[in-house]
Amino acid sequence: MHKKRLWWRLFIVYLWVPVIVLLSVSWYGSDVVWRLYESQINSDLEARARLCSKPIDELLARGRVAEIDAVCKELGQSSNTRITVVLPSGQVVGDSNEAPRNMDNHSRRAEILEALEGKVGHSQRYSSTEQEERIYVAIPSMRDGLPVAVVRTSFPLTALTRAMGIVHKRILMAALIGIVLHAMITMVISRRMSRPLEEIKAGAERFAAGDLGHRLRVTDSVEIDTLAETMNRMAEQLDERIQTVLRQQNEREAMLSSMEEGVLAIDNEGTILSLNKACATLLGEEPAKLQGREIFEVIRKADLLKFIESALASASPVEGEIQIRGNQDRWVSAHGTVLQDSQRGKIGVLIVLHDVTRLRHLEEVRRDFVANVSHELRTPITSIKGFAETLVDGAFEDEENAHRFLQIMLRQVNRLDAIIADLLMLSRIERGAEEQRIELAPESIRETLQAAIEMCEKKAIDKAVRIELFCPEDLTGEINAALLEQAVVNLLDNAVKYSNSDAVIEVHAASEQSELVIHVKDQGCGIDARHLARLFERFYRVDKARSRELGGTGLGLAIVRHIALAHRGSVSVESTVGVGSTFCLRLPMASANSPD
Repeated sequence: MHKKRLWWRLFIVYLWVPVIVLLSVSWYGSDVVWRLYESQINSDLEARARLCSKPIDELLARGRVAEIDAVCKELGQSSNTRITVVLPSGQVVGDSNEAPRNMDNHSRRAEILEALEGKVGHSQRYSSTEQEERIYVAIPSMRDGLPVAVVRTSFPLTALTRAMGIVHKRILMAALIGIVLHAMITMVISRRMSRPLEEIKAGAERFAAGDLGHRLRVTDSVEIDTLAETMNRMAEQLDERIQTVLRQQNEREAMLSSMEEGVLAIDNEGTILSLNKACATLLGEEPAKLQGREIFEVIRKADLLKFIESALASASPVEGEIQIRGNQDRWVSAHGTVLQDSQRGKIGVLIVLHDVTRLRHLEEVRRDFVANVSHELRTPITSIKGFAETLVDGAFEDEENAHRFLQIMLRQVNRLDAIIADLLMLSRIERGAEEQRIELAPESIRETLQAAIEMCEKKAIDKAVRIELFCPEDLTGEINAALLEQAVVNLLDNAVKYSNSDAVIEVHAASEQSELVIHVKDQGCGIDARHLARLFERFYRVDKARSRELGGTGLGLAIVRHIALAHRGSVSVESTVGVGSTFCLRLPMASANSPD
């Protein structure tokens, strides 16, 4: 339905009532004027008829009827009035405009009949003689109480109609002018009355659009002034409340965003009410894609859905540890509690997810480390114990076996010593890195790498392996030369162990984007991709039997990793089975803990 504006409604309401009144007054005034004019003409015709009746009565009294027609013509011409004299029989004996002998009998004329009854007769009709509408007034000429003749005067109605037409036009023109003036005044008044309301409407639209700082103009109208002040006060209070809500929302979002734990709020129907970025990251989705959607529609984690179902069904807090599978499986400690409204009614549940993948990994590493250390120590100790018991039982008498047993025991003791030395080195490196006690100084990288190569050179020569160094002479970096040399020695030692005869090991060093990059590339047997992620863990071995056969402790690459971390750097590996491996050390050229 088409809605009209307020000023138009006011204009229509204010306009139609005066228009009706003006038209009614005009119609009524015209009718009154017509009647007054008609009454005046009738009175005038009656007066003229009475004036004419005196000479006609004298002629009738003398019996000079034939002279009546001439008198009528003379009087009619002088008074500009048609005068007719009719006998009681209806015979016309005199007429100012026509010859009596040519006129019809007038005994049936209404005004004549009334006059014969002794009254003043009035009539309006079409005159067949004059061929026009006329007004007739007839008076009786009495003698001895009886009418002896009727004197009738008439006036053409067209003159009255013409005069009334002029009056009607003037009245209509005045009415139209009044209506136009009233319409103009009404429009101005309507616009003036509706303008404050339109301003309030525009202000309300600005409030709805968020411009709560806008204020409505106060007018001189009490009602509109009160409305404007009320809306201004409402906008001010609403602005304060919105700012409070936004501030609280920003604080809440800031707290939720800064939390490492994932927070997920779900209503009783399973719709996601809110979640933070940590939760979305755990679920592997964007927060915008999850907000406001059904949890069972967007999440495909069976263990998590089962936990949410149990939390929704329970009236008390629930806890559990679930596994979220994906590109990288993660373990999560989940805690679910009832979400209540201000009336303490249950509206859903709040799920808090804490990623314990690293803790589980560390726990696994700890268990593996304890198991590996126990195994690595038990093996030589068992060997030493067995040979020692053999010697105690009398093997000393056989010098050759006793000497062989003692050599085996010495090798096992040396292996124990190497394991303990590596563990102590790892402990010192970790403690020094944590306490930032690793001293770094500008050193020549080439000299450090050359020293490491010299330490491994004898073993390489014995295996017919060649080590080549590619490093600029002027390359320097802030390093701990002893630790970096140890890391390169460990990498070279592994490269020599797993390389075939006549192989070449390349050591490259260069500066790349404010980083010192050292590559140790061998042509050994290579490492399968499934082992690369755990290669730098303590006691992790790709081939345990071969590693022990070659004399490794299982801690060399772990030491390399911790030396890189102590320099605020990293170590990585790329390997292809049957082709070889490349280990890469990346260290900052200017260490983070060096003085400015």
